[in-house]
Amino acid sequence: MTDKQLEYLANKIASLVIDGLDEKQKQWDKELIVELQETLPTQDKEQKLLTELAEAMTALDYNLKQENYPRCAELQATILHLEKQLKQI
Repeated sequence: MTDKQLEYLANKIASLVIDGLDEKQKQWDKELIVELQETLPTQDKEQKLLTELAEAMTALDYNLKQENYPRCAELQATILHLEKQLKQI
């Protein structure tokens, strides 16, 4: 086999390998997108609940300092409800 034939063969094999890897990468990209789309709504919901929980705890602390106990009771119930929702995620 001549050098020219070896080079042609090497280029042909490299081309086949690269094409195969390119197709596989496209498949992996599609699978990743599907997986991310499935997990993002859960993360968004969890982030929203954590934000609400932080706000409720801050409000509870403020109302305790103000001795506004009826509002504290409402906030405590809200906090328990949010914690329950977070545990379900």
